[in-house]
Amino acid sequence: MKKFILFISIFSLFYGQKIFAQKRTLTGTVISADDNTPLPGVSVKIKGLDEGSTTNKDGAFQIIVRNGKYLVFSFIGYEPQEVLIDGTKNFNISLKPAKSTLNEVQIVGSHNANRTKLNSPVPVDVIDLKPLLESAPQTSVTQILQYISPSFHSVNGSNAGDAGSALSLAQLRGLGPDQVLVLINGKRMHKSANVNYGGLGNGSTGYDLNSIPTGSIDHIEILRDGAAAQYGSDAIAGVINIVLKKNTDDLAVSTTGSVRKRGDGAVTLTNANYGVAVGNNGGYINATVEYGTQAIALQPGNSTAGLYNGPIYGGGANTRGYDAIYTQAIDNAILSSRGIDRHYFDQRGSGANAGQNALLYFNAAFPLKGSAEVYAFGGISDRNSQFTATYRLPGWTSRNNNFIYPDGFLPAMENNIVDESIATGIRGKINGWNVDLSNVFGKNIFGNRVDNSLNASLGLTSPTSFDDGSYSAGQNTASLDFSRYFDKVLKGLNIAFGVQDRVETFQINAGELASYQKGDQRNIYNVDTTANGITYLASSGTTSLNGLAAGSQIHLGFQPANAVDVSRSITAGYADVELNVTKAWLLSAAGREEYYTDFGNVFTYKAATRYTFDRWLSIRGSVNTGFRAPDLAQSYYTSISTTFQQGVGVDILTASNQSAAARALGIPKLTPERSKGYALGLTSEPVDNVEITLDGYQIDIANRIGNTGNFTSTDNNLPADVKNLFQQTGAAQANFFYNEFSTRTLGIEFTSSYKILLNNGNLTFLLGGNFDKNEVTKVNTPPGLEAYKNVILSPSERARVTTNIPAQKVNLQGIYNIDKFTFLARTVYFGKVTTATLLSAADPLNPVYYYQTLHPIWVTDISAGYKITPKIQGTIGINNLFNVLGDYSSPVVSGLRNPTIVGIQDGNAGIQPFIRFTAHF
Repeated sequence: MKKFILFISIFSLFYGQKIFAQKRTLTGTVISADDNTPLPGVSVKIKGLDEGSTTNKDGAFQIIVRNGKYLVFSFIGYEPQEVLIDGTKNFNISLKPAKSTLNEVQIVGSHNANRTKLNSPVPVDVIDLKPLLESAPQTSVTQILQYISPSFHSVNGSNAGDAGSALSLAQLRGLGPDQVLVLINGKRMHKSANVNYGGLGNGSTGYDLNSIPTGSIDHIEILRDGAAAQYGSDAIAGVINIVLKKNTDDLAVSTTGSVRKRGDGAVTLTNANYGVAVGNNGGYINATVEYGTQAIALQPGNSTAGLYNGPIYGGGANTRGYDAIYTQAIDNAILSSRGIDRHYFDQRGSGANAGQNALLYFNAAFPLKGSAEVYAFGGISDRNSQFTATYRLPGWTSRNNNFIYPDGFLPAMENNIVDESIATGIRGKINGWNVDLSNVFGKNIFGNRVDNSLNASLGLTSPTSFDDGSYSAGQNTASLDFSRYFDKVLKGLNIAFGVQDRVETFQINAGELASYQKGDQRNIYNVDTTANGITYLASSGTTSLNGLAAGSQIHLGFQPANAVDVSRSITAGYADVELNVTKAWLLSAAGREEYYTDFGNVFTYKAATRYTFDRWLSIRGSVNTGFRAPDLAQSYYTSISTTFQQGVGVDILTASNQSAAARALGIPKLTPERSKGYALGLTSEPVDNVEITLDGYQIDIANRIGNTGNFTSTDNNLPADVKNLFQQTGAAQANFFYNEFSTRTLGIEFTSSYKILLNNGNLTFLLGGNFDKNEVTKVNTPPGLEAYKNVILSPSERARVTTNIPAQKVNLQGIYNIDKFTFLARTVYFGKVTTATLLSAADPLNPVYYYQTLHPIWVTDISAGYKITPKIQGTIGINNLFNVLGDYSSPVVSGLRNPTIVGIQDGNAGIQPFIRFTAHF
């Protein structure tokens, strides 16, 4: 509470000016420059504020002004006009028809081009990135949204485990990364090829928002409501639409640097954006280049987080603690002789990855004759990310070779991620209908290389670097969309419909032999005789001679048997209708039919309504059905990685859902997740420049897909095919993709804003919050596996979908502009988080977990910017001003390192100052 009071006090220093000036009444008329006819319905607003008026049927308006220097006139189909108020009281305005009316990006959630966030029947946030990119400490798309949108959640990728640590996936309303749909300029974005393992969104694929340079983005729209009937698969929790810049004749350059208080985790980001006008009819090409670096970060939490307390050099150190023979004093003496201490073996896997990013993006449109235009957008990004796992100690005899690594080794997974996309299309009017024909192609490629590692089973012949193979996912979407607005039907009717054809692909390429090879395998032969008494040798399989770990440490390479090249096609058709029954009452409905070649038809629908009593109160509500098709990666992905349970390294197989072992275990093929969503809310503008929204929601999802818990190789009750799977791969445990559970999400969210225009500046406050509860309503246990209920849905997976991200989040932000200065102050409340981590699966039916709770925290940011010249601004500030590290429980668990923060909150990495320069030329 003291921090909250200090936050408010900071703003009270900014607010020492007279806010309200003397009222003035301005009047005037607006006509069309084309034919001098009056224009009814023109928006007349004071620049910088929301208060305003509209023209009547005669084109006349009247507006009361307290502060402000400019009036802004805007109307669909006409170029906006800005005029100086000065001492004028009556205005005669002539608006020119727009050269192109096709550049307006539709508000997501409606196919009606006239819809705005204020009159939408469902909640939509429109986030202007410009002030945040100038003043906020965060630089990536996901982190910017994390600190400004209460329903959005994302964390730095290391909490996603292994290759997933290279990504920062997006979540809405507490649901999974694969239950939100992402669009770019209203077109479906392709997904990442990676399947997350062991962390946030376990078993899911998601969208790599950070493959889009922040400098290319104009604004972001977040639809907080199910919209599968409008946009298709994934849109269960909502839709994120990224709208690219299209401005011209402005070279915008920005560079940012930051570092944590303890010197780790340094971040740099530099980008440049420039647009060129093409022709004289509104054509443009806008391009952005961006380069960023991220230094490796230490464990979140206090300075001893992740410190290893057990045996280091002693034989069998991974299976037992100190004893009377091998004592800690012996270890300390060896450490001293080697010139190192225990921090040499610190775990780093939960801090931020080291990495470099290079991105290029563009957005373009070229008008044709009449009302048509050709458009295109897309880009390419090339990123490298390094994930370091648990330190392999020198005494771990089954996983280390002391001749190669006398002090053990810290293996590193090097992911090279190439993301490429291109969208092209043509749109225009045909007989009064808006027609849009487009094609969007995207591909995401994950290359896996493991360095500073070892294949222990190869002994001294083992390489220390391995090519672990690669995998990729592609998507090509062709769409034809029609829409038309009929202003003579009641108070306005909008009809939209369209068809879509999408092809998705997924490939896995095998790694080099040493990355997965079991080098100490020997053939076994039995002596037998023929019917004629002739002796011969008969092969009886293989056996391991020394039990040393196979393959590259941290992640085994993909084997040839894992390689796949699969595809599917999806055909869809939709219809969307919005009717203004009266000026106050809006009704909308949508339906969508999709056909998947791998699992058949899916139909979804949506209905929504809004009723406006007055400016101070509107109510709205919606009901929808949704679905999420299983990703190809979830059906065909197979890999082996290593986890540590009570200090013991365990190789775990993630097995393909298509495998014979899955069928033998009774796990069926994947089917779509199905959802039902309900929402009821209100919006209000109680006074000028104040907006308030409040929405409650319920989302029921049946048959969600996830990773099961781990089945163990020592379980004699498993079918023969499953036992063979363990023998073939050498893994000790295995999990499978499965429609394993159903959930219900209940929540309430609110947003509010207040804008004040001062005599020589302005002040904007934002306040928002989301409070939700996720619960598992059903566990789908295959016949014959009823006793394995805690394995089918493990406690760790249950925690991931119910308590692994904050159920409460509140954002409070203020930005104050005065003369050459800009000040930002913000605080974000992250609620309690509880996680469950597997300790032992020795008893297959009752695996042992420990639970860690992170108590609520407030994370506060501040910054101050100064315009060195009218076009150059410098900004300094601090993320996590009060150095909040996270208040977490510390369970004593034998064989583990000091407890670290394994929950999913932000701010626990400590204070991080930053500096930024932005310039326009």
